[in-house]
Amino acid sequence: MSDSTELLALRLGLIAIIFLFVLVTAFVLRSGLGSRASAPARGRRVVRGARLVVASPAQTGLAPGDEFAVAGDMTIGRDPENSIMLADPSVSGRHASLVRERDGFRLADLGSTNGTLVNGRPVAAGGVLLRGGEQIALGAVVLRFHA
Repeated sequence: MSDSTELLALRLGLIAIIFLFVLVTAFVLRSGLGSRASAPARGRRVVRGARLVVASPAQTGLAPGDEFAVAGDMTIGRDPENSIMLADPSVSGRHASLVRERDGFRLADLGSTNGTLVNGRPVAAGGVLLRGGEQIALGAVVLRFHA
C-alpha cells in the first residue's frame, strides 16, 4: 500500500470511531442511564408504608404513578436539597414540609409562591394532618397521599 492509501484508511477508521462514540453516547442519554438519581424508578415499584403517588406530574419529568416513600420529617420542593425534588417551574425551591405525627403526617406550606392545596383547599398556617387518600397540589404538580 502506498502512504496516501494508508493515510486515507486511518482517516476513515478515525471517522468511524468518532461516529460510533457519538452513537453510543446518544443511546445512553436517550435510555435514561444519565438521569438523576433522585427521581423514582420507572415502572411499578411497591413502596410499603406512607407514600406520595404522582397523579399529575406537570413538567417534572416524572410519570403518573411514580411513588415517593414518606418517612420522618421531609421537605418538598424544586431544589435538589429537598427530600422530595419536584423539578417543575410552578414548585418553589422549598415548597412544603411533611412532619411525622402520632396520627399521620402534617403537611405545611413553607411560604411557597403558588401555594399548597389539600383536596382543593389552601393549607392553613398550622398545616393539615394527612391520614390517607388526600390529593395534594404543589403548584401545577398533583400528588396523592397514601398512608
